[in-house]
Amino acid sequence: MAYQYETEKWVRVKLDTNTLKQCMQRTNARPLFDMMSWLALMGIFGWLTVLYWGSFASFITLFIYGILYGSGSSAREHETGHGTAFKSKTLNRLFHEITSFCILRETFLRNHGHDLHHRHTIITGIDPEIVTPAPPKLFQMVVNLLQVEKSIRGFRPLIAHSFGHLLASEIAAGLTLKRQTIWLARLWLVILGSTGGAALYLESVLPLLLIGPLPAMYGGTFRHLFALSQHVGLAVNVNDHRLNTRTIILGPILSYLYLNMNYHLEHHLYPAVPYYHLPRLYKALAPQCPPAYQGFLSVFIEMIPVLLKQLHQPDYHIVRPIPDTSLSNL
Repeated sequence: MAYQYETEKWVRVKLDTNTLKQCMQRTNARPLFDMMSWLALMGIFGWLTVLYWGSFASFITLFIYGILYGSGSSAREHETGHGTAFKSKTLNRLFHEITSFCILRETFLRNHGHDLHHRHTIITGIDPEIVTPAPPKLFQMVVNLLQVEKSIRGFRPLIAHSFGHLLASEIAAGLTLKRQTIWLARLWLVILGSTGGAALYLESVLPLLLIGPLPAMYGGTFRHLFALSQHVGLAVNVNDHRLNTRTIILGPILSYLYLNMNYHLEHHLYPAVPYYHLPRLYKALAPQCPPAYQGFLSVFIEMIPVLLKQLHQPDYHIVRPIPDTSLSNL
């Protein structure tokens, strides 16, 4: 039977009003620390890469820099894009632009697509952010460990927008190009062009390894692994986030890099809650949700055999256990 999306209502997991009120409170201090420390770490490892360029040490520092640039920026782009990270709208917008540039995805395009993802999570034909369909495209999944497709794909709309044009797909989606978007696209191209010019002038590939699509590629592996861990292998076309979204308990380093998006089920259940309150939300909702995965590796140990089975049985998926508690529908 086909999934009747229009007639279904998403299952709502209840939360005490006072707890929700506490979880909804926003601040500027915590996200400012997370953003500025991220920029500082990139600055330190970028400087060390320049200092030790040509030695083995530079490969280590460049690797760490790339992870911060290509993967750390993605989680920060996501949260500032939601507008929930900072209490200040100005700070949200500023860091959203900075982090969006790192992954070469214009804020103009991201906001529309991600809103659909939250309203129609893993609904085939509607959700534009399904990482891999069923049956899975395994070769594409492996290639995307270096984020080649995503990093290059952003250039076509970027160039079109800089000339004040929309792509046909964007027109069909009813998008409107604002003057601010045009000038931001031009600014991005100027920065990227200047980086290329610096590489030619210095006769060195180093500037290209620090700014632009290359660090987004070689540093984007964790970005792709994080994306795979969110929904892949779970149920599709269901009206309960507990069946199609994972929460994973991670250590402090990966949680910092991922900006607490490992609490992904809680994020989908209450997307307006700032990322720094998701651990508290997780504890409050735990009795009504499937058990969290313990560690990143446990997700892929379970997921990989399922993906291989989906090659022949596309409808096969992981069934998450839901506790018997009182629920209500929206």
